[in-house]
Amino acid sequence: MDTGQHSHHAGHSHADLATFATSTGAGVRALRIGVAGLALTTLVQVVLYSLSGSVALLGDLLHNGIDVIGTGIVWMAFGMTRRRPSDRFSFGYHRFEDIAGLAVVLLIAASAAVVLYEAATSLGGSPAIERPWVVLAAGLVGLVGNEGVALFKIRAGKRIGSAALVADGHHSQADGLSSAGVVVAAIGLLVGLDWLDAVAGLGIGLFIGWTALQSGRDIVLRLVDTADPALCDELVHIAGEIEGVDHVNDLRMRQAGRIVHVVANVCMPSGYSLMVAHEAAECLREAWLRALPPGSAVDIHIDPYTAGEASPHHAQA
Repeated sequence: MDTGQHSHHAGHSHADLATFATSTGAGVRALRIGVAGLALTTLVQVVLYSLSGSVALLGDLLHNGIDVIGTGIVWMAFGMTRRRPSDRFSFGYHRFEDIAGLAVVLLIAASAAVVLYEAATSLGGSPAIERPWVVLAAGLVGLVGNEGVALFKIRAGKRIGSAALVADGHHSQADGLSSAGVVVAAIGLLVGLDWLDAVAGLGIGLFIGWTALQSGRDIVLRLVDTADPALCDELVHIAGEIEGVDHVNDLRMRQAGRIVHVVANVCMPSGYSLMVAHEAAECLREAWLRALPPGSAVDIHIDPYTAGEASPHHAQA
């Protein structure tokens, strides 16, 4: 750091990097389990579909297939975050995780469109379905498989702070409700209420669309660098407890994947020596890193400050 001034350890600590690597490993393990579970679920449904010819079951198969693809996309993004920063990507590759999440959201939206289209076209009547009991069994397999994988991925994503993994979990959850629709349709076929197939399909399509909207909102906000006001307030509060820090003149943050990058102008008494200002800045940086997700980065610029005088740099809007 110099006095004008920036912390020369603005990057990650070794402990932060180790914790981030651990969270990445946990995310990859969750994705592997998710792919295996969904692939097995889809394979069983393929066999049962061949015995029934149900259009509703075919739609559920397509959704599960898309979910496997989405999980693979997030898996690749996790792999990208392990790469070291380069001259071309000096901030690292964490943004790829958010892009992967956006891709998953688009897949969810596409699934909703397919379900709504199929439901709308079947409102005029459903074709004869062979072996309704097979359709019921396939729906139950899809429901159990998707919901189990969804809960696992959502919990793992929240634990490591991965919006992409959480979005992928919501996609699996949406497909689980699609499987529930297959169960409803099968029951309708068994009791002669064929119209339940189309009605259930419409309800499922609307729910999947709502899931895409909710998951997409969080991803898009990250991509446009929206900061968390509560986290900003927490960092300012922490700064007020550090000896030597008078106040925070400007604080900015952006989130990429699971990490947060903070840039701040911090005011300290103008009479401080370079050494004292450096030590205070390092104390602040370490305190902020403890409050931020593992792997995050903090860049501090020190402004000399005298009570009653304007700060050298004014906070920008």
